[in-house]
Amino acid sequence: MSADDEPKPVPLPIAEIDKLYCTPGSLWELETVNIKGRPTTVWKNSPKSFRSFFLAKLDEYADKPLLNCAAPEPAPVSERVTYLFADVKKEAVSVAAWLVAHGVRTGDKVAVIGYNTASWIIAFTAIGLLGAVPVVVNAAVQPDSMLHCLKLTQPKIILADAISSSTLSFVTDKLKAAGVGPVFSWQNVDHLKKKKHVDVIDFKNLGTSAQAEDAVIKGTGFGVENLGPESDGIIFFTSGTTGYPKAVLSSQRASLHSIVSGTAGFMRMGLRAAGQMAPHVVDMIKELIFGPKDDPPVTLMAVPFFHVTGLSIVLKAFEDGIMMVTMRKWDVEEAVRLMTTYKINSMTGVPAILLAVMQSPNLPKDHVLLGTSYGGAPAPERMAADVKARWPDIHCFTAWGMTETNAAHTVFGGNDYIENPAGAGFALPVTEVRIVDIETKQPLPDGKKGLILARGMTLMKEYYNDAAATAKSFDKDGWFDTGDAGYLKDGILYVADRIKDIIIRGGENISSEEVENAVFLDDRVGEAAAVAVPHDILGEEVAVAVSLRPGAPKTTAEEIRQAAHGRLRSHARPVFVVVYDDLLPRNHNGKIIKTEVKKTVQELYKEHKKGEKAKAKL
Repeated sequence: MSADDEPKPVPLPIAEIDKLYCTPGSLWELETVNIKGRPTTVWKNSPKSFRSFFLAKLDEYADKPLLNCAAPEPAPVSERVTYLFADVKKEAVSVAAWLVAHGVRTGDKVAVIGYNTASWIIAFTAIGLLGAVPVVVNAAVQPDSMLHCLKLTQPKIILADAISSSTLSFVTDKLKAAGVGPVFSWQNVDHLKKKKHVDVIDFKNLGTSAQAEDAVIKGTGFGVENLGPESDGIIFFTSGTTGYPKAVLSSQRASLHSIVSGTAGFMRMGLRAAGQMAPHVVDMIKELIFGPKDDPPVTLMAVPFFHVTGLSIVLKAFEDGIMMVTMRKWDVEEAVRLMTTYKINSMTGVPAILLAVMQSPNLPKDHVLLGTSYGGAPAPERMAADVKARWPDIHCFTAWGMTETNAAHTVFGGNDYIENPAGAGFALPVTEVRIVDIETKQPLPDGKKGLILARGMTLMKEYYNDAAATAKSFDKDGWFDTGDAGYLKDGILYVADRIKDIIIRGGENISSEEVENAVFLDDRVGEAAAVAVPHDILGEEVAVAVSLRPGAPKTTAEEIRQAAHGRLRSHARPVFVVVYDDLLPRNHNGKIIKTEVKKTVQELYKEHKKGEKAKAKL
């Protein structure tokens, strides 16, 4: 019998694997605490607050680089600046002292608005050092949505980049009337034409005293003694694709869970492969987490800091001393340039970002990625195999979660993911997933598709200032209605669709992911989005928008449609295909904006049907 013919060892069940590393005294030790009157399993050794976490890591990695970023505008994007952990600490402590002088105390809300710059990280860190609550506003939203977010949360002070502060300069009266504090720009605004008066501050020259800065370090004079794991930690905002964004308030504990949860995924992958906890296995897992000693991770920060996925990358960089190479905004060619220039060997984001990089003809064939993880949107089923084919030694992870779960709620990697490429991972030791009937909310058996409910330490506290939305989203037992459809099989979560994106054809539910995966098997297709188009009798039919891969031969919509025909059951076959000349529309997180795609496709389909009727009359 050859080595290839020998039976492979069966991996231990996840529950048994978790017992191997979630042991007393380990980083992954579990404990049960009372949260909202309910016993909840948590990571015992997760950081208790942003303050304690930042203070420890800024000193531990003082001499290591944390950030490489573009210089502030109007400097060209090619002009780059590197910040050490020590540089960030120096400025963040000064900003924190300045905030205290302006009346900010532990528990107060301070908004931070901007794109990926060192000043954003410095402002965020300063807020965390005080135990204050960062209100993380999406810098890409329309002015009326930005105003809504600020009026809803009423931060005491707003720290922003030049563009956002200039935008807000036109509504200062409305902000003041709503109880929102003053706006300060951390960046000069002279290069901008459209602005009113903007107060500009220089983080390097705030004039704070050594005594005030020492008080920040020691934690005196601003109420930090009241800070705990269940204190308010952060406010993010939902995407607001169907209305104004909702404010998602999470505790310090929930906001920081990814620091331990992320490494739990590595532990599972290593132990599933090895089947035991031994010194050589521990060394292997350390290399998975920290990279080879002679090739430490350098990660591409291709998603915005103002997105919950972005925060999880920031926290990992702080935890492990990893340098983040940031981008002002997503651009695939700029991403490839940075990857080759800075020897970037790790990246995280939505699947579309990795796909774009992988498909770029400008990425050298010998460029090595050691690790990647993605989530935030469904990955094409073929993606795991494609990534592994390009980089055979890569450690690849996928996860499922949302703003309300503070990023990953389920995760897996390695062979578990490669062998189950449609899956979104196992629940973590501190999270739970349940599938229920959409109407009755009764639990469904393994393999039966329904509504995904989530529960555990990762969950938000509430939708801030929206008691009705909070009450609607949680049941009496603490289960959160995610709005996603999916099913469980052998402990693995499979996410089928957003409930609102399911196509209902003649009473039959068709998940857009089913259609997209079939279309994506066509090597000419770079990305795909399935949406509904109206039908007089059936209610809805399936349509697909695609963009082609770089270098793909000229292809018609009908050729794409015919290629997908044989891969799909009859009800799920697209009746209409639109081939975009450019990439599909996406937001600043890299997600495809299906509402825009749907609007465009339905308008084109309407014209298409008019043309068919005109031909029929001839």
